[in-house]
Parts: sequence; C-alpha cells; structure tokens
Amino acid sequence: INLTVKAVEDITKRFEVMKVKTIGSTVMLVAGIDDPRARQDQLSGMVDAAIAIRALLFQKMNVPDLVHRIGVHCGPCFGAVIGGHGAIFDLFGDTVNTASRMCSFADAGDIQLSSAARYLM
Repeated sequence: INLTVKAVEDITKRFEVMKVKTIGSTVMLVAGIDDPRARQDQLSGMVDAAIAIRALLFQKMNVPDLVHRIGVHCGPCFGAVIGGHGAIFDLFGDTVNTASRMCSFADAGDIQLSSAARYLM
C-alpha cells in the first residue's frame, strides 16, 4: 500500500491536486482548496488525476486483486484541524459526503462522477 500511496502522491503533484489523508486503502484528494476561486481547471485536474490513478492501478502496479473505486464531486467544503496531540486535518461538508457516496456507488475499477461534476466537465 505504501508504494501505491507514494505513486498517487506523485500524480497529485503533476495535476496540482492535494492529498488530504490516507485511511487504510482510501486516499482523499482535493483540488482548489488553496484557491477560493472555483475554476474549471481544478475539476479537470481532479478528473485527469483520477484517470492517471486508475491507469496506474490497472497497468503499472500489476496487482490483480487490488479493487479500487474513484468518486468525484465538486462543491464547497470546509476544513479543520482536529485534536491537540496527534492532530489531523480533515474536510467536512456535503461535498465530501457526496464524493464518498460516488466512490461507494462506483463499480470496481470505475471513476464515478456526480451529476454536478459531469455537468461542469
């Protein structure tokens, strides 16, 4: 899993997407969190990163039993640092919940875009 996460981190740099956290085999990525202006290229960067991650997992990692799903949604969210000792940064809001549902609804190996993300693409 560590090699996969490192490879995903390389992709995030290339497409200007930020890795927020990794929990188990789940990686949360966000685009545009550091730029309050919503721009089309932020969503495009996220989708391009998702396509690159899927290609990485299918072609380069060569792990046949690795099941992956990618969910993409766009909209507002807010972040906070939680805790004192061992504090972590996390994102909250309907946008995060919808992206998570998109991931859950995706078939194995697929990228599932919400209707809002599809409309803006």
